[in-house]
Amino acid sequence: MEALLLRPRLLRLAALALAALLAVAAALAWAPQLRQWDERTGSLAWNFAGGNRQERRVVVVDIDEKSVQALGNWPWPRARMAELLNRLDQDGASLKLLDVLFSGPRAGDAELAKALASPVPTVAAEVLALNAGNAPGQRVHSGQLAGALPLAACPAASLPAGGYLAPQPGLLSAHAFAGHITPIVDPDGAIRKVPALICFDGKTYAALPVAGLMAASGVSAPRLTPGRSLLDPAWWLTVGDQRLPLDRRGRFRVSYQMPRAGFLSLSAVDVLDGQVPKGLLKNAWVLVGATAFGAGDAVATPLGGAVGGVEVHAEALSALLDDRTPYTPRAAVAWPWLAGAAMALLLLLTLRLSRRGAGLALPAAAALGLALLFGAHVWLLLAVHLWLGWVTPALFTLLAASLLGGTELIRTRFERERLFQNLSSYLPEAAARKVALLSPSAQVHAVRREATVMFVDLRNFSAYCEGRPPEETATVLHLFYSAATRVVESHGGVVEQMVGDGLMAAWNGSSPAADHGPRALAAAEELWRVLGAQLPNRSSRRSPALDVGIGLESGTVLVGSFGPAGRRVHTVLGETVTVAARLQAMTGELAYPILLGPALVAAAQPPTAVNLGEFLLPGLSTPRTLHALPVAYDPQRLSLVYEAEGEQRAAG
Repeated sequence: MEALLLRPRLLRLAALALAALLAVAAALAWAPQLRQWDERTGSLAWNFAGGNRQERRVVVVDIDEKSVQALGNWPWPRARMAELLNRLDQDGASLKLLDVLFSGPRAGDAELAKALASPVPTVAAEVLALNAGNAPGQRVHSGQLAGALPLAACPAASLPAGGYLAPQPGLLSAHAFAGHITPIVDPDGAIRKVPALICFDGKTYAALPVAGLMAASGVSAPRLTPGRSLLDPAWWLTVGDQRLPLDRRGRFRVSYQMPRAGFLSLSAVDVLDGQVPKGLLKNAWVLVGATAFGAGDAVATPLGGAVGGVEVHAEALSALLDDRTPYTPRAAVAWPWLAGAAMALLLLLTLRLSRRGAGLALPAAAALGLALLFGAHVWLLLAVHLWLGWVTPALFTLLAASLLGGTELIRTRFERERLFQNLSSYLPEAAARKVALLSPSAQVHAVRREATVMFVDLRNFSAYCEGRPPEETATVLHLFYSAATRVVESHGGVVEQMVGDGLMAAWNGSSPAADHGPRALAAAEELWRVLGAQLPNRSSRRSPALDVGIGLESGTVLVGSFGPAGRRVHTVLGETVTVAARLQAMTGELAYPILLGPALVAAAQPPTAVNLGEFLLPGLSTPRTLHALPVAYDPQRLSLVYEAEGEQRAAG
């Protein structure tokens, strides 16, 4: 894992791969739910369609509330419906499509049959039950189906039906046109797709808009061909010069790009009363439907609200005439991958350009990516009439942004911890933590503490280094630093500085420490023993043995960092530090390896401390009473010193 965290590019690619895997798993596990979300959110694109568009080729004659209030409740007598159809013929309509089902025998059937047989093409409505049960006893067979297409068998791009509601036998002639008005209702109740062809009992029946196009163009049967190019739909249904794209199940998507206000809707009572302006219906395709309360033809559409089913047919006809029926191309399977790759590049580019602000930049990039995906969906739907969806790429974008953000957080945490660990090798832990977490500053950052300071010097090190290889002297210095740090930290102190052949440690400086005086004294005694046992103790005429000098004092210190923002120095300052440094320097002169300042002796009261009297320390103006902490010398070490002195006397 650490190797992966050290390679951010590989880590980001792994996060993107995991996001893609999760998106694919979600698309497989929750396919219906995601598809419904795609339909619901994607249908919002219709709200961005132009509100100034108008449709005058298709006119709606509405049996609305005004009509039923004037002429009586729906359903109307069939003689009145015959009168309405005849009136449309007189006004010059070129095609009549009836979104009205004339089922069952009623008075006036003869007059209605005569009106339906008018020379002006008329398409009657029938309903086929797609969800009827399989048992024969559960099938609904009412009326007489008409308008069967002259096909040898049901095509592959058709849906099977188990029952039907058709016009009363005798109303339609053998060669009359009829189209089904069977919708496909989505789980949210909206109608977004309509089956172009439905198969029942070995015969195929076309939808009302398709049958209307056949009646207007004089085509006896549409031509069904599979799509060939990647941008083609699964099937093309061709009627004359018009092509209708179908999905693999023979359904076409209803385009709601034409705003509701763009359709010309006439009240049926106005048509019957001759109140329609002359020439308004000349050569128009007229859709007759009922939207009055109680007509039972209220449906929901993606545009919102309950409307009459005639609106669905009007939208479908308008899109069919303009060749703007939206469809999903055969290459749509590649769309989520292409869109996801684009979103991945966007997120990676964001990480590259905002290395320090990924926590804010990634959510912003993800929001931008979602906006781009939805914008692309809207543009493709309204301008190119392609339905590709956007929920699956959006899900990948959210997963990718979350995982990339998580990995960046983990990697940043890892790098911060590694930086902290590395800084702790050069600075005290508390100082390293501040450097890792805080921004650089040119101000003084320091605190006052009551602490005990210890200076340790490796005496005779310069003479020891003379004539020896650097590797050997570096090893000795490493041994000195390592042993001193281990002893100081074991007693609760902190090595604040390592400079040359000496170091400074403090108790209750960078890190809090109770009883800092006694702890420092114990550390000094142990340090003397440990270093005496581990440091090279050979001496010669030219090089005296290595020795250790330790000075300790307690008092007020200032702990912090100083210097410009680009070059800070961590240190401990104050008179206490100066006294401890001077005491360490005097260990050679007084022949005591451990010297104690008066404040430390007064606070800790070591029982074995030896009073050496008052001394004026170099650089200070006030004399101080110094004490020494007696230590035991290794006899072997003393003998080496004596031998060195004897050699020096003999040489002299």
